[in-house]
This record gives sequence, structure tokens and C-alpha cells, in this order.
Amino acid sequence: MCPNAARLDGGLWRRLCEWCDRVGARRIPSPALAAPGASPLSETACLDPLALREPSRFYPPPPPVRPEVREKLDEADGLAIEQLAFSSTVPLGIAANDRVAVRFYRPAHHHRSRFALLVLPGIWRQDRWFEDRFCRGLAGQGVSAALMSLPFHWERALRGTPSGGCFLSGDPLWTAAAFRQAVVDSRAALSLLRGRGAPVGVVGFSLGGVLAHVLMALEPLDLGVSVIAGGDVAGIVWESPLTQAYRRAMEARGMTRSRLAALWAAGNPTSYAGRSQARRLLMLNARYDLLLPRKFTEELWQTHGQPPIRWLPAGHRTAFLFGRTLVEEILAMIGPSVAGGASPRRGAHALQ
Repeated sequence: MCPNAARLDGGLWRRLCEWCDRVGARRIPSPALAAPGASPLSETACLDPLALREPSRFYPPPPPVRPEVREKLDEADGLAIEQLAFSSTVPLGIAANDRVAVRFYRPAHHHRSRFALLVLPGIWRQDRWFEDRFCRGLAGQGVSAALMSLPFHWERALRGTPSGGCFLSGDPLWTAAAFRQAVVDSRAALSLLRGRGAPVGVVGFSLGGVLAHVLMALEPLDLGVSVIAGGDVAGIVWESPLTQAYRRAMEARGMTRSRLAALWAAGNPTSYAGRSQARRLLMLNARYDLLLPRKFTEELWQTHGQPPIRWLPAGHRTAFLFGRTLVEEILAMIGPSVAGGASPRRGAHALQ
């Protein structure tokens, strides 16, 4: 994390950000990777017109979950880190994937935790280098953070495949099933946080930010934050340089953009305009992002009533250099009365 990177903001820095995004677009898993067998989610379920009016039809509320595994990973510098695991309530029939892993970061003394955030990472994250430091930064300020592994990521990846390799595929029904599982698993993870006596919120990055916005339409939250996220998921996949191989794989199956938009309507956060149950909402996006076309971020911002939005002087991939800034912005939204003591000073470079 590089808090002073914005001092380079200018033509050279912008070109570097754009170059990083172009390189990143060439380093993604093959769309030929897919989970075995037919998707457990049907076209009929995806096209259910009632799902948009009653999103819990598509994303059913899970019963109360109890961790089947609880393991202490670390306790130092005033922080404690635990690993929790529970079974997904919407299994896809793949044992490794259907076990949800959550890393819980908190102040070592429970009474110092004054807010709890569910943290949802981006797609194809191969390690937790950024997420670990981000969650430690929050916990160090009295904000507990529960980092959840998305379907087919990290511990949930299929043997022999990269992390996230089977989340997005050439089969849009499999992708819809993985997305649905991610949302329902997130609802279950939130239920674990609610019993701790602190306000609860969600923060998501990229794909995790899209998931966070859908979650806001399903769950009452004290805070919702999306980072480098946008709305129309079918449009993003169809137009982003990052996902052109997936577009071609779906076109080879006869898929069109309009058909994909219909199949993925329940995963499009703009479908739930006016339904957000987050008391406070913050969008953090990247000014030089080549991988997420800006129009999809602006569409999401408009449909959600133009909430506070901040623009990092970064691209999609270089946004992760601004971890300290992201923590500062989130703590400022939470407020000093909750985060404990005075809020950290927001750098002048933070966001315009």
C-alpha cells in the first residue's frame, strides 16, 4: 500500500495506471475453465420476473449459521485473527466450494470492537496480501472485519484451478449460480456479525462491490461501501477489456448481450434502485479505470440517488495502492463516535 502514490498524479502516473490495467487484462483465467456438470440454476429461475420485486426469492435468507470450524490464526499488536468456516446453505454440489471460509479480524479485547464490516474481495484474487492489510488497518481502529472467501476462490477453488477460475465462465448459468451463492453466503456471514452487539456494514471490491450493492437491497445495514464497482454486470462483461475472452466464449454458445442482461438481471444492482437498506452509502472508484467503463459506475450512482462518491487518482489495479486512503474514507463515514477516538486525518490527495 502506497499512501503517497497520488503525488505522482498527472500524465505519467495516468499512463502507468492504464498500462497496469492493460497488463492485468491479459492475466486472467481461461473461460474454458468451468465447474463440472450442469449448472444447478435453471434459466427459469434466472428469468423469474418476481425475483426483481422480491429479491429474497432468488437470494433466500439463510437459517442461522454456526461455525463448524473456529481456529485462532494470530494474536499480536492488539489484534486477533480467527478462521471460521460454515456450510453454504445454497450448495452447488462441490464439496470444496460449498464450505464457506471467513477470516475474522478484531481488536484483541472484544469490548473495543465498535463496528463490524463484512469484506468481499474482487474476482480472481490469488492471495490475500491487500485484504489482510486492509482488514488489519480497520481492526487497529476498532472496526472488526470479516473477510469472506467467494465461491471458487482461495480455499474454495477446485483442485488444479486458479483462485476464481470457475466463478466466471462461458456458461452464464454457472456464473449466475456462483453469484447467487456468493450473495446468500454473504447474508449468512452477516448473521454471524449481528450477534456481537456492534453496528454492521459491508465493503466490497470490484466484483465484491457489485455483491455489496445487491446485499444492501436484501439486508438492513448501518454502512455500505463499494470500491471500484459498477452496475450493469452484463454490460461490464460485454464491454470490459478484462472479460472479452468470456464474451467470445458466450457468443460461441449463441449468447447475446440482451439475453445475458435478462439472465443476469437479478445480479444487476441497478435493478434494485431505491431499495437500498444501508443507512449510509459510499462509493469509491478509480478515475483512470480501463477495466470498468465509467458509464457503469455513473449509472449505479444515479440509480442509487447520487450517494457520496470519491474518485481515486488510480486505475482498477493501482487502486489497491491506496489501502490507507480507503481505510481513512471508511472510518470517516463511520464517524469518530463509533470508530473510537478521533477519525484519522483524510489526506488531501484522498479523493475529489
